[in-house]
Amino acid sequence: MENQLLFKFREKLAESKLDAFLVTSTGNVQYLTGFTGHDTFLLITADNRGADLITDFRYIEQAEQETAGFEIIRHKNGLIKKVKELTKKLKIKKLGFESNYLTYTMVTLLRKKLGQRTELVPTSDLVESLREIKTPDEIGRIRQAVDCARLAFLKVTKIIKPGMTEKELANELDYYLRLAGAENSAFGTIVAADERASLPHARPTDKIITPHSAVLFDWGACCQSYCSDLTRVVFLGKIPPLLKKLYRIVAEAQQRAIDLIKPGLPIGRLDKTARAFIQKKGYGKYFGHGLGHGIGRQGHEAPRLKGNKNKLQPGMVMTIEPGIYLPGQGGIRIEDMVLVTETGCELLTASVPKKLEEMVL
Repeated sequence: MENQLLFKFREKLAESKLDAFLVTSTGNVQYLTGFTGHDTFLLITADNRGADLITDFRYIEQAEQETAGFEIIRHKNGLIKKVKELTKKLKIKKLGFESNYLTYTMVTLLRKKLGQRTELVPTSDLVESLREIKTPDEIGRIRQAVDCARLAFLKVTKIIKPGMTEKELANELDYYLRLAGAENSAFGTIVAADERASLPHARPTDKIITPHSAVLFDWGACCQSYCSDLTRVVFLGKIPPLLKKLYRIVAEAQQRAIDLIKPGLPIGRLDKTARAFIQKKGYGKYFGHGLGHGIGRQGHEAPRLKGNKNKLQPGMVMTIEPGIYLPGQGGIRIEDMVLVTETGCELLTASVPKKLEEMVL
């Protein structure tokens, strides 16, 4: 039986009236083939004549081990030259490509090599629209990534103490992720203490944790090529009144959005709902990023939440992460992962503590 993802993708190519498609995004190549290497193109015809994985000497054996149903083709003089050879051999007249990933220089070179024989057609989101809906196998891998993240966080909350630095805590968290079974961290782990938590993407520094610090953790695991992504804020000692107030606002904004999640709901309503609540509480200008994002093979993938007019569908997995950031004072962000089900949603990260009283160490 033909790879089901390949079958669905070929249906999309036929609908788009393309003879073939060139996949150049590493994440999309990996998604369609299962191959975990890099520096590889995938050429797929709309019919069943071609499904060619083009790579070099370094990845031939790996590709043969990791894929099934694809022709592994080695290039010796560059990916573009091999694409030219294959399109000529397959008599491809209309070749789609990923306009979001192929550089201008590469497109120019490809046009030159193909000449008038093959028309290059820019497209976007053909593979991504498939990736939005997770299969049971994908959801299982995401659950494993969530569990690794949970175990690592619980370990770190037991060893955190005054005198440690943000960098030390980030290193410990990354270590415990691997100890729990993760292949690696899903992204650069964020640890931001006190006033530095006002930086949404703060990099860990040598800042020292004090007996009364508030520490924001944003971390995730990569397990079997799938990611998790969570944010929590913990407090050493008494919680400052302002941060307690912000925490409760952010927590309620998040819950209001989660309570809405069900198939058929316009995706953008989630962001609007959480944002309106934070605005009502007087902190709208301090919530400057989107409410969340899709997650799977990559930490950030479709669907985006802010301004999205598409509707929620069963199988979508996304983060819900409102935040309030006060420059020079600190910030609060709470991030969870949600699976859209047939009747509503499932909070995949429900086992990771987040009640305010649980955050005091």
